[in-house]
Amino acid sequence: MQEEHEFLVPPELEKQLLTQVNHMNVFGRVVELFIPNALQTAARIIGGSAEQGPADFGDNRQPDALEDLPEWRIPPARGSR
Repeated sequence: MQEEHEFLVPPELEKQLLTQVNHMNVFGRVVELFIPNALQTAARIIGGSAEQGPADFGDNRQPDALEDLPEWRIPPARGSR
């Protein structure tokens, strides 16, 4: 019964519907990817909360923190103690 019903849809209409679904899928992905960051940026520019600072990538030590490191962890460019 389903096969009989599938053949009732004209190929032109099916192609048009598939094209529209594909366009909406791409548009949805773009919105999902970019809109949240754009809104967050606009809120910060307008005067949103300043509680969040720059992203913490785990290595934000100050140069004077080299004293706390073992000798083998000091990069050669920083010189010896």
